[in-house]
Amino acid sequence: TEELKEYFSQFGSVQRCQLPFDRDTGFHRRYCWIKFSTPEEVQNVLQKDSHILEGSKLALKHKIRRRNSQRKNPRE
Repeated sequence: TEELKEYFSQFGSVQRCQLPFDRDTGFHRRYCWIKFSTPEEVQNVLQKDSHILEGSKLALKHKIRRRNSQRKNPRE
């Protein structure tokens, strides 16, 4: 988690870095969530062609978090 946070901090202020574990295996699930302070910082990350950390190429997806009031189905 610290390596991810350190890497992505070059693009802006990282508010949260969450790397979930698989309870059965004890290993990381091969994905994480990074939250930045501003949308501009997210754009800084997305503008770079490729991201490589510890020899692995990272695939990025931009997800906008919706609030419960914005969801069609409250159970989403």
